[in-house]
Amino acid sequence: MKIFTKRDCPLCSNGLTEEAISPDISPDDNIDKIGNYWRGFYKDKLFFPYNRCSCGLLYCKKYFDDKYLTKLYSNMDDNVYSGDVETDHITKDKYIDKITGDYLDDDKYELVSFSGKDLDQDPQSLHDILQSVSMFFKNKIVIVDLLKDKHFKIIEEIISNPPQQVILLLKFDTLPKSSKFRKFFESEKTCFALACYDDDGRSQMQNIEKFIKENNLDLNQDTKYYLLQTLSIDRMVSKHELEKIKLYYKDESKKIELEDLKNLLNDSSSVNLSKMNEVVMNGNTLKSSIIINKLLSEGTNPISLIRSLMNYIMRIQMTKIEMRKGNDFENAIKILRPPVFWKDKDNFQKHCLKWPIEQIEKILNGLTSTEIDCKLNSKLAKTNCENSLLLIAYRGKKYFRY
Repeated sequence: MKIFTKRDCPLCSNGLTEEAISPDISPDDNIDKIGNYWRGFYKDKLFFPYNRCSCGLLYCKKYFDDKYLTKLYSNMDDNVYSGDVETDHITKDKYIDKITGDYLDDDKYELVSFSGKDLDQDPQSLHDILQSVSMFFKNKIVIVDLLKDKHFKIIEEIISNPPQQVILLLKFDTLPKSSKFRKFFESEKTCFALACYDDDGRSQMQNIEKFIKENNLDLNQDTKYYLLQTLSIDRMVSKHELEKIKLYYKDESKKIELEDLKNLLNDSSSVNLSKMNEVVMNGNTLKSSIIINKLLSEGTNPISLIRSLMNYIMRIQMTKIEMRKGNDFENAIKILRPPVFWKDKDNFQKHCLKWPIEQIEKILNGLTSTEIDCKLNSKLAKTNCENSLLLIAYRGKKYFRY
């Protein structure tokens, strides 16, 4: 039975890649054995060779085909929620805005917000709101959040005998397969369940390509990759940065060069993230602490800090691999996309020469674990992020003197 397919880089479609990580478990092992590993977050459960593309993406070149992938996903535990609480709520609020927007534009709908905490105080209160008649609006949209399974009977009773001219929207942080609400909404013909996911690298690149096409902008591949690494995982922040580019170049037909784009986005958090990468890898714990706290206090997502440093360190790793092959620094960095900015080259070279590749690999593994911890426990995300980055800076002290 064929269960594997080979693929090119999903980001840039390049087929020329090198194996970067060897698997602990052979992809040709018994498929039932592999299936047992296809669940949860386990940093030690590594299977499939990981290849490094010249664009920087680490991906599985040999992968499951669609049929077997569907089988594996159908047996997985639920994993809808993947970001911090604040970002997750913003995402769901935007979906609600989209759903309710067309109705509210007609000025015929009253919008009412309600909470599971209100139900705890008065189980009849939601019934009363749904049945009440407004003096000014004929129809009503009621949004309810912070619900738990203990509230299910109340909601089930309402839906079994729904009030007329009312749209009921329920919002949850997570909704596992075992949830009574999820089972009910996925089977009930008058209801539907909508999952909300964070953007990944592929969807972000699709957004960038769509933006470029819609605005007739001319960006080369290196500039696109820079945007991909720079833009926040928060789509609203990314949209703001893209709008800045649109306004600046709307009356110009010239090609947007990488250096021009970096200067244009010079006041964005990406510059602070670049500075953070520099001081952390310089082993400067004091400056690292100041800039990390500044970024987190300004509302930068901890995951953005972790991924920014990971991307930077992966570029160091790729350069050191090329240098091990006998290439000097200048030739080694030619594979990097986007290329190293000339203003950053001295620092980048210093990091490549002084950090041992064994330490680089340990740091990447540690950052991966930290990202997972931040996603699993959003309340401690900022603390875990800060501790992890400062530990890297502390390790760097032995390679740099101050």
